[in-house]
Amino acid sequence: MKIEFPRKWLIIYALISLLMVIFYVFFGHYLSVILSDFIVGNQSLSYTLLAWMLIFFTAFILLRAIYQYSTAHVAHKRMESYGNRLLSKVDDTTNKKSESFLNALYVHLEKYRPFEQVFIPTIVNTMVKLVVIIFVLFFVHRNAAIILLLTAPFVPLYYVLVGLQTRDESYKQASQFDGMGTLFLNLVRGKDTVRYTGSKESVKGRLEENNKDFVSQTMKILKYAFQSSLMLEFITILGIGLVALEIGLQIIIFENITFYAAFFALLLAPEFYNALKVLGVEFHNGQLARGHLDKVNEWLEAPAKHKEYRAVSQSGDYAVELENVDIGYNEKRLVENINIKFEPRTINSITGPSGEGKTTLLKTIVGLLPPKRGDVRLSTMDIGYISDELYFNDSTLFDYLSDGGSGEEAVLGILEKLKLMESVDKLKEGIHTPIVNNNVPFSGGEIVRLKIARVLLKRPGIIVMDEPTEFLDAETESIVLDQLNEFKEFSTIIAVVHRRRLLNISDTHYHLENKKIERGDI
Repeated sequence: MKIEFPRKWLIIYALISLLMVIFYVFFGHYLSVILSDFIVGNQSLSYTLLAWMLIFFTAFILLRAIYQYSTAHVAHKRMESYGNRLLSKVDDTTNKKSESFLNALYVHLEKYRPFEQVFIPTIVNTMVKLVVIIFVLFFVHRNAAIILLLTAPFVPLYYVLVGLQTRDESYKQASQFDGMGTLFLNLVRGKDTVRYTGSKESVKGRLEENNKDFVSQTMKILKYAFQSSLMLEFITILGIGLVALEIGLQIIIFENITFYAAFFALLLAPEFYNALKVLGVEFHNGQLARGHLDKVNEWLEAPAKHKEYRAVSQSGDYAVELENVDIGYNEKRLVENINIKFEPRTINSITGPSGEGKTTLLKTIVGLLPPKRGDVRLSTMDIGYISDELYFNDSTLFDYLSDGGSGEEAVLGILEKLKLMESVDKLKEGIHTPIVNNNVPFSGGEIVRLKIARVLLKRPGIIVMDEPTEFLDAETESIVLDQLNEFKEFSTIIAVVHRRRLLNISDTHYHLENKKIERGDI
């Protein structure tokens, strides 16, 4: 099995493990000497030997704690790296598989964490421990070392066979988990359709079938875990028993082994087999985790949808410039040969019939959708995007609006300007009211203004808006338009609009229709 893990950390783990087992061996050595002198030699307790025993035992405990902390820290950094790589895969098509992506980011990645935090360190620590114990026992009691060598291979042979099967079953379980999540999310989104079309029984049957398959897959994994644990216990008890029997025969019948050698061998043998047993258990858990990594890798190994296709222009003549740009999805061209230059600190409106590519054009400017051809140049990558989709992350109203960059005074100020304070004051916790599961206690028009407020607080160099005055009444629309006029002093605003009032304050107007975009009549 190939372990995808930095060699540097494997070497560090091995060195720490070597020191740990050396400290344990010396602890066992001094303990055996003390007991041999005290019990067999009838000597008084040596405080010097006792001090050395305690020193090595304490060093062993401290080093084990350092090892656990280090492995957890490295695993955390590695999971953070995986998460960042996953986030880099986000593009305009991700929302079509949002449940699968979020599972990879939050569920599968977290279930993979034990593989790097526990399994890999356990492998390294166990292999070092086994080698050192065998080496020491060859000098202390050779027969015990030979018994360990003959019985030990049965453990890895068994758990490799079972563990690989576990990984396959885990991958199937992870896939079913994604499928269940996607099915449930789609049903929640389409609950009204289910109610009105009388599809309740059909939907119920699909949920029950998916749940039954998931439970069946889980039971298979538990069966492998039980079999693995049972066999590991059996082999461990058998191995320790054989060592104890051989030492007993040497003491009683042959009388050719010292108390020191017998006790030291009996101290190291259980440690040897317990290490193998722990490795067996962790191998099962590790393969379970690897099944989740396979789901993560499906996203990581998928061909990148696009690299950064936008360039930052240093001239400063234009805020956004599109030259010979074609946009669309797959093989379909929505707009062809776009040549537009939006000047700095202007309001620019785009109109046109639905489905002609207006929103797609905005996504190309924002960086969510690469053009089929042509060049996109910007004066800055500092862009605020107000989409036509209503979605809020789980946080508080203040956290959403400030986005970590604005204080409470600034947030209250923008809410006041957009005439939202009256609605906010009605909330029990005001601007610190939690927003959970996209449950926003505002009307459609108020939500639009909240989204506008969030972008305006950031004061980006470019603001891209999709239907910014949607859901707004005439009075509220006037308030928003006044704000946009003010923010034109530091930002270039590009907006897809349907309503005439925003056109009245626009510096330029483009109309998109029949795959062409042309200057309109303002």
